[in-house]
Amino acid sequence: MVSAFRMFFMIFWTFSLMILAPLFIPLTLNRQFPLLVARTFFAPVLMRIVGIKLTTIGKENVPQGEPVIFVANHCSHLDIACLCNALPVNLHFIGKKELMWTPVVGWYMLVAGHIFIDRKSRVKAAASLKKAAEKIKQGKSVVMYPEGTRSNDGNVGPFKKGAFHLAVQAGVKIIPVSIKGTYQVWSKNASTITPSDVVVKIGQPIDTTAYGNDNLKGLMELTRNAIINMQQTS
Repeated sequence: MVSAFRMFFMIFWTFSLMILAPLFIPLTLNRQFPLLVARTFFAPVLMRIVGIKLTTIGKENVPQGEPVIFVANHCSHLDIACLCNALPVNLHFIGKKELMWTPVVGWYMLVAGHIFIDRKSRVKAAASLKKAAEKIKQGKSVVMYPEGTRSNDGNVGPFKKGAFHLAVQAGVKIIPVSIKGTYQVWSKNASTITPSDVVVKIGQPIDTTAYGNDNLKGLMELTRNAIINMQQTS
């Protein structure tokens, strides 16, 4: 029963903020207002609703005044709120273009300036990545989950290349991020929420300027190993 109440209020709180926060953009003249709300108001309250005690390690590793790509492992829908709460910058997320037509979620992402990728073909995907790289160059820090989906067992799965192509095209640093504990709170196939501790670790920035298509696999392995090492250390 308690878990059902947590689930209800989590959904209610999330959709309420998605609807209301963008309405303040004309008043504040700031398109990033919803992102600021997500980081300073939405995420901390959501942590209380679902019973997460969040510990963040390594905030000093986030460069100030420059866009970066945060590359994180993905265990739960709650990862988004945890990262909004843990990372000291406004965050843009990258989603598939089909999300644009999803009620409420699509409206929020579009108005708040999140980035959509068209995955219908390699040509369209490449064009979308190019546009996304330009937006990042203009100052948007983004979060990407290179596993492509939530983990089935809580472990870090294989990485896909998209995030790393994007980092190289945009010429920005990658910040590896480890999320540990959200799988225990609300895993991929779970229908209940179980309060627990969550630890977000922010790794050292990885310079991408020495990488290209010929050695992209090395960049992927370096980033994935950094996340796995953070998962394994106390």
